[in-house]
Amino acid sequence: MLNIVISIISYDIWFYISHLLLHSKQLYKYHKEHHTKIVPTFLDTYVAHPFETSFQGIGMFFPYAVINYTGYETIIILVLLNIRGTLQHDERGTFLVGNHHLLHHRYQNCNYGQYWIDALCNTASP
Repeated sequence: MLNIVISIISYDIWFYISHLLLHSKQLYKYHKEHHTKIVPTFLDTYVAHPFETSFQGIGMFFPYAVINYTGYETIIILVLLNIRGTLQHDERGTFLVGNHHLLHHRYQNCNYGQYWIDALCNTASP
């Protein structure tokens, strides 16, 4: 269980960093496809340039360099991250995950990651 939590935290930290980078002038061309809808639905979760998808997704694998994960743990991590991602892109999921990411799609200058890391980095919406 600890391995799963470590990988999800690693993903969250990398997602935040990579998401900030994707909003930079140099890399936004790879991210703008994901922001085509101000009010996304779960179907828009994976609307993204292939570079963005691979660039952001590698964060969950950083701990694999020092921790021996089982295939079972990897599947659990992928399922949890994908469920959370789809819930965060649809108003129907707000009762479970809040509207933090939906506000990012509306304003695009805040809420780059999970609420906890945006709060720590002072990038959460007011």
